[in-house]
Amino acid sequence: MTETVLEETSQVETVIEETKNDKDKCNNFDCDEDHEEEKEFSYSEHMTTFAEEVMEYFHSTIKSNKCLDYDKRYAKAKELMSFKDAPPFLQHNPFILTGYRGILNTAYCIQSMFWWTNESINIWSHLFGLMLFTGLVINDLLFLKVEASIADKFMVASVLVCFQFCMFLSAIYHTFNCRSARDCDLFLSFDLFGIALSLLAIYTSGIYYAFWCNSDLQNFYISTVTVIFALAMVLQLPQLNIDAYVKMLVFVGWAAYGVVPTFHWTIVMGGFENPIVSLLLPRVLGMYCITGIAFFIYITKIPERFYKGRFDFIGHSHQWWHTFVVLALYYWHNTGMIYVEYRLNHACANHMRLP
Repeated sequence: MTETVLEETSQVETVIEETKNDKDKCNNFDCDEDHEEEKEFSYSEHMTTFAEEVMEYFHSTIKSNKCLDYDKRYAKAKELMSFKDAPPFLQHNPFILTGYRGILNTAYCIQSMFWWTNESINIWSHLFGLMLFTGLVINDLLFLKVEASIADKFMVASVLVCFQFCMFLSAIYHTFNCRSARDCDLFLSFDLFGIALSLLAIYTSGIYYAFWCNSDLQNFYISTVTVIFALAMVLQLPQLNIDAYVKMLVFVGWAAYGVVPTFHWTIVMGGFENPIVSLLLPRVLGMYCITGIAFFIYITKIPERFYKGRFDFIGHSHQWWHTFVVLALYYWHNTGMIYVEYRLNHACANHMRLP
């Protein structure tokens, strides 16, 4: 690339400043100076710097009319790696052999969304989910003609907003997890926070409607799931250095806890002889089946476990995990709408309990 082009793209070059003599971290191409390890580290300052770099990247891109494809650094950064050559903090799945990004700076991470890597579908599947749930918020609140109370509409909107956060934070993690080991851990915490928010939304909405006419049980179960949510969030604090498997077990335990209010609700409502139970309990069980399948695929790393390298870009377990997560959240939204409609047509659910 000529000197003239380099001068015209100087603003972008400030974002992708060279950091040589760091081969282990940068894999022989440039990365940001903020990848250097510091003894004292402020996450708030780190995220502020990260946000500034993102804004600077978009500002520089808008001002520049030149294409970065001709930049030799960009071409080098775009080269994908094998599992053995990938940064250690990205070596999560030994059955995915190719398609890894090296350590990239903020600008390259953003551009990598449009590369074909083993993270591409992970990123775009949840960006699709984000657009889906954004559309559902607009549809449910503006176009769906349901004579529901303000509290009901607030609950529906809150659930969908939590789902949106889950999708957004997941996409952020998969986009920027190659920025550095520190950023990988940080954005993973954000990703898990999004999962926790979606679980909180699922439980809170389910309890809100199931125990609509029993405020004591409603308040009790909402309080317990909120406490578990708070515990799960505390475990995400980097200062505690909690093992990732421990964090995952907390989420599994939280998901399993949902059986308790479900079973209690079934008894309170009189079992399957009650129409509302026969209508909704199968959907609740269906939700558990979807999430159970998703978690099984996530843990076992099927199908790539049996066909190493064949599903590196399309069809590996984490992509199926993402697909089932979007499906589960959409399924739960529809379940909630069915319950809202049924309750509006049949008044208070407890009035239907059989003697």
